[in-house]
Amino acid sequence: MKISDGIKLLFKRTGVKQKDLANDLGYKSGAAITNVISRENVTVDTLVRICNELGYSIVLRPSVVKPSEAEIVIDVPKKDGVNG
Repeated sequence: MKISDGIKLLFKRTGVKQKDLANDLGYKSGAAITNVISRENVTVDTLVRICNELGYSIVLRPSVVKPSEAEIVIDVPKKDGVNG
C-alpha cells in the first residue's frame, strides 16, 4: 500500500477530516494536507506527525512477520521500481 493510501485509510478509521487534521498540524487548508500526503516522498517526520495526531504510531517490524488486520503496511518501492 502506498503512504497516501495508508493515510486515507487512517482518516476513514478515525473519522477525522483532512481539514481538521490540517488545522491541528498548522496547515492553512485541507488541500495542503492532500498535497503533503499525495507526494511519494513524504518525510518520516511528517508521517510521524500525521500518525500521532490521528492516534497511531509507526512500528518497525521484520518484513517476514505477517501483519495483523489492525496494521497498515506501507510498501516502499525498491530502486528497480518493484515494491518490497
